[in-house]
Amino acid sequence: MHSINETVSKLLDGLYAAAANPDLWNPFLQRLAQLTRAESAGLVWHDAGVHTISHSWEIDPEMARLHQEHYHSVDVWGLRGASLPSGSVRSSQSLCPLAELKTTEVYNDFMARFGIEHGLFAVVEQISRPRGGAVSLFRGSASPEFETDAEEMLRLLAGHLKQAFRQYREFSDLKAWSAGLETALNLLPSGVILLGAKGQVVSMNRAAFAVVSERDGLLTTRSGLRAERPAEFSLLQKAIREAVSTSNGHGLAAGGTVLVSRRERTPLQIVVSPIRDPRITSQMVAAIVFVTDPLRRQRPARDALRAMFGLTPAECRVALLVGDGHAPRQIADMVGVSVNTVRSQMKSVFAKTGVKRQGELIRLLMRNSELAVQMRPTP
Repeated sequence: MHSINETVSKLLDGLYAAAANPDLWNPFLQRLAQLTRAESAGLVWHDAGVHTISHSWEIDPEMARLHQEHYHSVDVWGLRGASLPSGSVRSSQSLCPLAELKTTEVYNDFMARFGIEHGLFAVVEQISRPRGGAVSLFRGSASPEFETDAEEMLRLLAGHLKQAFRQYREFSDLKAWSAGLETALNLLPSGVILLGAKGQVVSMNRAAFAVVSERDGLLTTRSGLRAERPAEFSLLQKAIREAVSTSNGHGLAAGGTVLVSRRERTPLQIVVSPIRDPRITSQMVAAIVFVTDPLRRQRPARDALRAMFGLTPAECRVALLVGDGHAPRQIADMVGVSVNTVRSQMKSVFAKTGVKRQGELIRLLMRNSELAVQMRPTP
């Protein structure tokens, strides 16, 4: 039992390191493939209609290209697994029996060409959502289907994969905007609190500082975070202890989610996750806490939009109104210009922000809300 825990603990080291450093995804996939006796492995990601194998081990780059350009649209494994909830683990046989698979276009024109016949998948985010993905393991025709122990390995990792991917998405977005991660954390609409090896608060971003400063439900103390209600405090401490223990190499838990009640407003959602990258700040960080306030207005400031995307004042105004859900004709009436002018400004906004549709712009604005210049010190 000790050797199994040690093996999984080392695998988790690689997983949470990859969450903060994308260069480490391939080594993690290699290690996972070796432990499950897979012949290749990939991180298959879906974002706004685009399917990519973003990281891989022993996957032909030509296979990744063809899958992205066409075969994802006829991939029976992906299509049948698209509605599976995050945390699900499925074998290819459970999604599509091999006899049926061999009658499909994707098998005869694609899988057979690249030597793929068996698969094992862990859904980290539901693929039918705007952003979703799965860790995929593959074997060829000369190998048997994946055994039960390989499925159990993925099930053991499922909660950790979900937590690590949350970190990976946030860090990937933020690092694209800022060279300093501590500064970049302030770009998040959610509160972010970094905890040390003993659960103490190391640092927090602006959104988190605003929440704890209200002293309504969630509090900070010398020893760390606490919830005002005893039952919620116990649950929060348990999630923090488990996440810190995992980061310290003494546990296998993936943290957890806790609702923290406030006196009159909607409860806060607290997500606690291990983290294993000591480079994230000047101090050792063992866990990350995401604090979501459902009532918090997620709307970026004009100055931030100008700085990040080079928008003019008029373009900022249009972008913010689009982010609030207004149609071009409504915006024209609100600001006193023609619809053609609004559409011209929207076209310029799309070009500068790199999006193609109004829905993509709204998601981008929500991810870029509540900007600040520096991390606030721990109170």
